[in-house]
Amino acid sequence: MQRRPSALENKLLLLHAIDRLGAVTAQQLLHFLIENELMDYISIQLALAELVEAGLLRKQPHSLGTLYALTGKGRDTLYLFPNRVPHSRVIAVDQTAEPWRVRFRREKQMPSDIVKEQNGEYTVCLRLLEKDTELLNLRVSVPTHKAAERFANAWIAQATSIYAHIVHSLGEGETEAK
Repeated sequence: MQRRPSALENKLLLLHAIDRLGAVTAQQLLHFLIENELMDYISIQLALAELVEAGLLRKQPHSLGTLYALTGKGRDTLYLFPNRVPHSRVIAVDQTAEPWRVRFRREKQMPSDIVKEQNGEYTVCLRLLEKDTELLNLRVSVPTHKAAERFANAWIAQATSIYAHIVHSLGEGETEAK
């Protein structure tokens, strides 16, 4: 029979995951923890609520939704209880966190949304952010949801080169005039 982690272990593991991933949305955290088979949905939701209430996590508004980030009290808690989570679970977070952290950072910097219009077409809203500054906000109308999904999925890989192309193309006359 498999040992079931305690609520305290789950909370500490969640704090550790956020420490390794950086500020994340609940959805991003769910993907990370569930896909790596570290926690179940209910445990994640309960732990998040309790950690926010206890002041160990703070909520930050973001265009993707609410981001959860460690507070100083949360970091102190991790430091005070380093051995309360089984080493195998901590190692599982540490070994898998880096690619997820990169993915989540890109998702936060290059959000995309799909909106169905009244005429049946779709608008894909593509944004490029740098910290709190919006560098680019592009809205593209497409005829189908499938096309909208293709645009949204391609955006993360192409956003910076599209931005660079626009800045270069529109700024050419400015450099020639100097």
